[in-house]
Parts: sequence; structure tokens; C-alpha cells
Amino acid sequence: MNYKTMSRNFICKMAMPLALMLAACSTDEGNAISKVETTPGTQMGGSSEEPSVIAYENISLRGRAYYALERAEGGASEGISVSVPQNAFLNAGRVTLMELDSVSLAPFGDTSFTVAINDGGTVRFDSVSLRSPIVSFEAVSGSISLKAIVDVRDTGMIIVDGVSHLAAYRIEKLAEAGMSFAAARTQAGTEIATALGFGAEPQINSSTEALWRKAFSEVLPFTWLERLKGEFGETGTLTGLLDNEKETLVKRVESSYIFTVLQVSSRAFERLGDSAVQYYQDCLQRRAYFANLLASVFGYGACSSEKEEQFADIHSGMYELKCESDAWKMTIRQANKVSVAHTFGTMTDSRDAKTYKTVQLDLGDVSQTWMAENLNYETENSSCFKEEFFTGEMSYCSSYGRIYSFVARLDSSYRKYTTKEGCVDVKTLEYLNESSSDDTLYWRGRAEEDCDVIYEYGGYRDDSDNILWEKVADSLESISFDVCPEGWRMPQYEDWAKLFLYLRSHFGVEPGEELNYLLSWYGNPVGFSMDYVAEIRGGSDWYRIGIRSVPYLFAPKVLSEGDRDSTYDFSNRVVYGSIVYAVNATMYNVNRYHELKQAYGRPEMGFVRCIKDE
Repeated sequence: MNYKTMSRNFICKMAMPLALMLAACSTDEGNAISKVETTPGTQMGGSSEEPSVIAYENISLRGRAYYALERAEGGASEGISVSVPQNAFLNAGRVTLMELDSVSLAPFGDTSFTVAINDGGTVRFDSVSLRSPIVSFEAVSGSISLKAIVDVRDTGMIIVDGVSHLAAYRIEKLAEAGMSFAAARTQAGTEIATALGFGAEPQINSSTEALWRKAFSEVLPFTWLERLKGEFGETGTLTGLLDNEKETLVKRVESSYIFTVLQVSSRAFERLGDSAVQYYQDCLQRRAYFANLLASVFGYGACSSEKEEQFADIHSGMYELKCESDAWKMTIRQANKVSVAHTFGTMTDSRDAKTYKTVQLDLGDVSQTWMAENLNYETENSSCFKEEFFTGEMSYCSSYGRIYSFVARLDSSYRKYTTKEGCVDVKTLEYLNESSSDDTLYWRGRAEEDCDVIYEYGGYRDDSDNILWEKVADSLESISFDVCPEGWRMPQYEDWAKLFLYLRSHFGVEPGEELNYLLSWYGNPVGFSMDYVAEIRGGSDWYRIGIRSVPYLFAPKVLSEGDRDSTYDFSNRVVYGSIVYAVNATMYNVNRYHELKQAYGRPEMGFVRCIKDE
């Protein structure tokens, strides 16, 4: 059983103020409390705020311990593995329950109970009799030891984690100063909310709080937690972090698996079902919390209307914070301040009634209106990315749009061969011309193998090596390849070139780098809403993400070398008709980030972004 499924079982059903966040969470797994009145005056550990002393006999208490094990992220660029960090208490450890005097919070007598932690970090105390409703829980697994001080009358799952650990020491110090437990818990809760970034909203629902608490326990090293508990216990603040420690915390945040996940569109997870969607949404919630935590640690406080649109420096080479709609957000440093003026709209394709988002771009002396989604109109020579041949699944089309083939629309007069035998003849000759060996029998065998594969999947019609490109170049004016709806058209090289030239000047980047600013995950500063094409496999909080390169087509054109205007050139042919890109995966603070390098290629197959015919 995975811990995330179980964690959802303890999420509270009601929203609650953060000042009370240290109370046990009321759930269907609530604790069974049986109160028994005792003889007045009996010296027991009952609440000092009650008129009589109450004993708790044969009660059941349930708890869960959580703290993430430190681990590295990363992986091969073609298949990055991401998963929720493993709970240090997943299948190991023990929890000790001890009664506390409700006034001094000192251990009450010698009564204590210790049980082993079960699968998923859960623990249960059955048929326990207590003389005090105030108890401490101490969870130990290896070198990690966490504490929580709770009132068992707050029926619900008792959570022991990094948040409860800091709060326990603050509650003890406040009680030593003469404050009642109830008041100390409330004050500690308020201070925790401020210090750890939970106070960014006056009230959050318990589901969000549970995720935020996990996020904190995933990012703060236990050695830091142990050092900071003393400061928080004494002052109720965490202002003692040194500059280098703050910067280390930023790196730990940036190294979280969530930033690998959130480079991919949510649509890539939607096709995998509800659990994958929830996984993606949880990542969004964790990112929201990290923004609040860093704003608090760096002393920026909560985002308010007075700070709207302001930026906060968190000493990161990649990210900074932006106050937007009363919430701090982590945004790409080089993309979030200089956006291209754009206006969103919609259009409906009369051919199939599909509606698309559109974006009008102000490029200074010229305006362009593009579809802000890839075209998804079914034609004879279109297909889905990674179409599932055996199941007939077409969900990739709804996620990314359709892939159109230019070469498949060319008739046989533009092909080197139209039969498998012709394929073998052509490829044998090509091998012989390219090799210093004249072993015809060997190269014919290689050609037969290649052609078997090509014809097995019907790929000869999409094989660009089978095209007479010189003939295509001479016939471009007579070849029609426009799949866009009425009033819209296939973009031309000049349309892309104007856009790229403006982006390079606007953002101050080198040729080939401008494509990144069209990406949604990059902050979408142009409004183009372009997404990585991702092939995702897995489930149960473990996924493998493969980023794939699929070109964008434009109307085929003969380009001279001087017109290509790109650092990279992936075509050695005279006919160009696609925006191609290389996906470079680079390590940044352990996490792996993808960036694009744009170039021009042949018009083979790819997505289409229609542009308005103005």
C-alpha cells in the first residue's frame, strides 16, 4: 500500500483556522475517547481549566508519523523518473506515548506506552487508560525522532511530523512561562503559520494543509529541524537562518521532484486517470507552499494587495517570487518581468465545431493572431502522437492536437520508390555510393532489412528519404498543404521569422533560444501556451517522463543558407517547412530541467499552429 493513498484517508473534512492547526485532525479514523468522572480532589493530570478531574479509560488513539528521507533526483534525459519522497516511517520505527501534566507539561508519573509503527507510518494504541488528556507522542525511526504534544480530546488522527516537532518545543516553553496548554497551543499554531508560510491565507482547508505540512517535512533536513527547534521554542520565530542556509534551502526546494513534473502539461497526466491528475494537483499545491515558505524565510511576509505585481528575490539563479492575486508564486527569473503584449480569445472551426483558444500578439510594428493550441482537425494524413494501435486509444490527440504529414500527401511522382522491391533497389544503391565497400550482396541484405521495417508499418509514405526533394522544390507553387479552417492559414516561414526576431530582441537571447519563451511552464510570457510533448508511464506516485521532439510545420519554402537565421540547422536539403528543436536536459541543483534549441528542418510531419489570415 502506498503512503499517499493512506494519507488521503486522514485529511480533515472541514476547514479550520491555522491557529488551531496543531490540534488532531478530525477524521473517520477518529480516536475513541471514553471519559470517566473520578472523585473530586483526586490528584490526577486533568485539565486545570475543568471543574473536576476526568480519567480516560480503555481508549483508542491513532496516529501517523511522516518525514521524508533525503534522496537525489535526476535520471537519463530521455526518461526521467519522478516520485513522491519516501516516508522515513513507512515501514519502520516506534511511537512512545507519555502522559503530561496539563499545567507544567512535565511527564505525569512513569506511565508510557510504546508500539511499533505499522505499514504507511500509522500507529494505534488500543485499550489505553490515561489520567491526563494531554500527552506527548514521540516517533523514532533510525536517526529521526519527532515529537507532538496533543490533547486527546481533539478526536482524530494525531500527526507527528516536522511541524508538530517545532511546535512541541514552543508549547513547552510557553507553558514554562505560565501559559495554559490551550493558550500555548493556539499561540504556537499562529507562530508556526507565520514562520513556515502557512499563514499566507487566513484559512486553508485541511486537505491543503496536509499537503503543505508534507512539503515542509520533505524539504527541511532533519539536522536543520533539530537545530531550529531551540530557536523556535524560545522565540516563536525562525529568523536565525544564515544567508548560506537560506540559499541552501532554495536549492533544496528547486531540487524537488515537483519541478520536473510541472514542466509537463497537466493534460499529459489527465490521460492516465484520476490518480495521475491528483498527483499533478498535489505538485501544484507543494509549489504554492514552497513559494510561501521562501517568502517567509527571506522576510517578505504574506502577499497582499499592496504588494501586487511586486517581485521578491530569493537568491535563485532560476526563480524569483511574484506577488499575484494575493499569493506568492515561483516564476522563471528571465521570463517573468518582460512579457509580450497579448490578448486571448477563441475561435470555432466550422468543419468539426471544435473551439480553440487564440492569442493576438503585439510585435511592435506588426500584429499576429495565432491559435494558442495545436490544430486537432482529423484529415487522411494525420495521426496522434504515440497512437495506441492495439487499443485504438486516441487520447494523445486531445492532449496535444494532431500530427500532420506533408510527405504522405505527395503523390507517387515525388517518390523514389513505391514498392518494397523498389525500396531495396534504391537503398542498396545509396549504401554502395556512401560506402567504400562494393559488397553488393551485403548492402542489399541491409537494404532488405530496412525496407521490411518501413513497409511493415506502412511507413514508406512518411519516409522523407523516399522523397525527390529537388522535384518538390520545383513544384512548391502547385503543392497545396493547408489544413487550417476558413479565415486561417498555415503559417509561413516569414510568420515564424518575425515572431522569433521580435522575441530575440525583446528577451535579449541568442538565436535558437527564443522558442523557450513560447512554453507554458516558462511562465507563458507570450501567451503562446506551447507545451512539451511528454510520454508518461507509471502510477501509484511513481512516473517516468519522456520528453519528445515533435516539429511545427509551416508552408514549405526554399530557403537560402542566409535566410535560415538559426544557429542550428537540422536539414541538409533545399526545402524547409518545419520548426524543429532539440531538447536539452540539464542538471540544476540536482533536478533536471529541459530547454529548447530551435532550428529549421524539412517539411516532414509535425503539429500545426494556424495563424489568422489578416
